[in-house]
Amino acid sequence: MMSMKSRWTNEENKTFESALALFEEESPERWFKIAAMIPTKSVYDVIDQYTQLVSDVIDIETGLVPIPAYLSFNISPNRSSPSHCKKGLPWTEPEHRRFLLGLEKHGKGDWKNISRNFVVSKTPTQVASHAQKYYMRQLNGDKDKRRPSIHDISIHLTGDSQRFHDDNNQGDLMLFDSGYSHGYPYTESLYIVHTLN
Repeated sequence: MMSMKSRWTNEENKTFESALALFEEESPERWFKIAAMIPTKSVYDVIDQYTQLVSDVIDIETGLVPIPAYLSFNISPNRSSPSHCKKGLPWTEPEHRRFLLGLEKHGKGDWKNISRNFVVSKTPTQVASHAQKYYMRQLNGDKDKRRPSIHDISIHLTGDSQRFHDDNNQGDLMLFDSGYSHGYPYTESLYIVHTLN
């Protein structure tokens, strides 16, 4: 008996795409790891979804599927559409700290690897934009007259741990056990200790 294909939700698709970027093709048990991130899908569902995705990409690249003409409908220039200017989500402190770790590992300019290996919730373009703001914030003087920002947090390496310093006198955060598994940082095993000044 043939089983019915279950539909994938937008959230499941986003998780699937993030997992594809997280686990490289050569990664052992890649499909099992991806399926583990999507509890409602089996390994077979994940492989089938990947096969369909590859097929769709090939169809688009070979011109079998026309690219939609998004600008063909008429929008008044004075009216703004809710989806026209979608504002990005602000970076969280954990994302910024992972960005700093990625910056330390891959260096300035390797936004693709920082996005892929450290800040999987952000695109390389978003990482590059964040880096630009971070560097501008670091170069700006007169720290007393500006409001606090996530960009004030910087990284200092001390032995086997990393120390994050917050210029807003919030103290230091130290990360221990920041190892790598299959080339990817442990984010779930980072222990954060907050020391007060």
